[in-house]
Amino acid sequence: MKAIKYLLLFALFINKIYGGLTRLRLQQQTREQLSKDGKENFDKHIKSIDKLKKLSAELHGNKYIKDDKNEEVKHTPFENAALFQGDMILSPEHAKLMIEEAKIKVDAKKQGKNITDKDVVEKLKKNRAFQRNMYYRWEFPIPYYVEPGVDASIIDAGLKDIEKNSCVRFQKSGRFQGRSGLRFFRGGGCYSAVGRVKPNQVQDVSIGNGCGYIGVVGHETFHALGFQHEQSRPDRDQYIQVVFNNIIPNLRFNFDIYGADKTDTMGVPYNYGSAMQYGRTAFSPTGADTMIAKNKLYVNTIGNSEKMQFLDFKALNLAYCKNKCNGGVQCENGGYENPNQCGTCLCPFLLTGTTCNEYIKNPPACGNQNVIKLSGSPVSIRARGPYKCVYAVSAPGRVRLTFGYTNMLIRSDKSCHSGDGVEAQYLNDKTFTGVTFCGNSRGRSIVSEGPLMLVKFTGHSNNEMADMTFQAV
Repeated sequence: MKAIKYLLLFALFINKIYGGLTRLRLQQQTREQLSKDGKENFDKHIKSIDKLKKLSAELHGNKYIKDDKNEEVKHTPFENAALFQGDMILSPEHAKLMIEEAKIKVDAKKQGKNITDKDVVEKLKKNRAFQRNMYYRWEFPIPYYVEPGVDASIIDAGLKDIEKNSCVRFQKSGRFQGRSGLRFFRGGGCYSAVGRVKPNQVQDVSIGNGCGYIGVVGHETFHALGFQHEQSRPDRDQYIQVVFNNIIPNLRFNFDIYGADKTDTMGVPYNYGSAMQYGRTAFSPTGADTMIAKNKLYVNTIGNSEKMQFLDFKALNLAYCKNKCNGGVQCENGGYENPNQCGTCLCPFLLTGTTCNEYIKNPPACGNQNVIKLSGSPVSIRARGPYKCVYAVSAPGRVRLTFGYTNMLIRSDKSCHSGDGVEAQYLNDKTFTGVTFCGNSRGRSIVSEGPLMLVKFTGHSNNEMADMTFQAV
């Protein structure tokens, strides 16, 4: 109950901090807090956003209505109406490519033609707007400094998390100018430029009120490294239903899919639990769902901001670290070679060992029962208290998990994050974030896709608990 009261008070605090700004004042306030180079990029970004909005209206057959600068706008840590998709400042090169792509799609629509991503790429090449590597590539270590007013320990921890799981390196510094690096400051929300904008230029990364989480630092730093949102992937519509009628009308352009040149997702599948995936009510004026997971088990899982997930890091390694090791180890279960210790593997959810073929062990407080092999009778477990308890449950066929009495943390934003309550990895592919269960989950059940289910209970207080029954089916 205390946790729920705290979250409600926090939500009211955030609303007070971020509410009540006109569109013009929000734009001005965002600009004021940027560095000199950041202001120059931001001015170009605003002009590009206006062009994208006009093109989006044409593409969808809607009347373009110019933004009312004096209109009061919704403003949350991840939803700044002056930014692309709420938290990204577009570089001139990135914006140019998006505008050219949108023009090609609009022209095709006017001519009554269906156009594929391949067609768009070919036309972009002819227009000389196509740049497969549109960002200047970062050189490591990336210098960074933290402005007063930002919790430096959160920034350091978020960057250390990236370093631990990749070859990417950062170097903390005092304030600097005239060279590439990152400036973490307390702006009006959480936002960043996308990719390395220019050599010899400091880039702004805002970690404002409501952004002080390791996962948010990771999210915005991933943008600076060149990554976009999960819901911007070209295969998004296979996994997410976008409810356009529930989106603020002049922000619907944020859900257009750009980047026909980026259709190669490096073999990394769409992950509902990605820290780069926005929550289910993003850009809604009323709190109604704007994005619905097509796999209904994951409806409450999307919107994780607590920490970067395994597949987030795997994509980062494929982008930056694939030549770091010589492939001296064959990682199992979707793991990848550790660029910080070649010959060993970085492993998915609850897996460990040199090649990811072992299970993480339980702490003593969770009991000795860690690996459970089902045959006849069901097995019941009560996980309780401020602990992380893990279970590897197998059966000859499949495994059914059913919840009895539960009392687990539930958040006010409809999401159930990885690291809250119970996370159950029921798929054969263990690289995905598991399905998450929070609050009162009594009577709910889930059946594994194959013979193995991996389960983690995360409690935050002595009162939190979950009764779980496992049965072979």
